[in-house]
Amino acid sequence: MLPTSPVPVPEPLALLDATLLFLIQVLLARHPDLLAADNDNTHLPEYPLGAARHVLLTVREVHYALDRYRTLFPDEPRFVSGARADDEIPF
Repeated sequence: MLPTSPVPVPEPLALLDATLLFLIQVLLARHPDLLAADNDNTHLPEYPLGAARHVLLTVREVHYALDRYRTLFPDEPRFVSGARADDEIPF
């Protein structure tokens, strides 16, 4: 039995996607150099930019993992109570 709530609860995967997108926006606002092409692979970037790039690559991997999860389990029930299942906005 799925949990019920009087308030609509968003799908957990949609919340993860929204959180990842927010994290990318914060990283780009703080480090706009992340948008530059990474053609020089001979040296590691400076510490703040290098750390931000590692976080960005990790976010990309989590995004791919979420896509694979959705591919493997397309019919997983949604934890939404009171909201339409075909709503375009997940929360």
